[in-house]
Amino acid sequence: MNENKAYLRQKFIEFQLKIAELNHDLSEQRKGFEKKQKDFYLGLFDILDAFENIEETIETKKDQMEKSVGMLMKNISTIHKKLVRLLKAHHIAPMVFDDNKARRDQCKIVDTRPEPGIADETILKIVKNGYIDASNGAILRKAEVITVVHEKLAVTN
Repeated sequence: MNENKAYLRQKFIEFQLKIAELNHDLSEQRKGFEKKQKDFYLGLFDILDAFENIEETIETKKDQMEKSVGMLMKNISTIHKKLVRLLKAHHIAPMVFDDNKARRDQCKIVDTRPEPGIADETILKIVKNGYIDASNGAILRKAEVITVVHEKLAVTN
């Protein structure tokens, strides 16, 4: 009888070790998948940035361009919209700053300027959009922004 108990105890320990090992492997796979997914999204965000830059450049010079360039612009705009729809279908959205304030957990401040009458940390310009996974609130890429900072608060190098 003791022999059976010892055998069962040993099997129970082996099963517990196997379960712990499988849980660890699953956790590692999940981390690897999440990293690949984040890297994929970052690549898509770079493509979105490129489309936005092209559209902005063409928009400023559209009066000087031929008809064929206008058609090219429409094609580029269509590709850009499809990419945005693809991200939206996966709950990925550009960050929105309702209060127009930069928060360090959501923004990377790339430049600052003094602006009389405007509060510090007010966003003057979004240089690159930030993106968030709306399904879980995870920040996939911080927005790059230019904000207000008054001289007395400016950081010196």
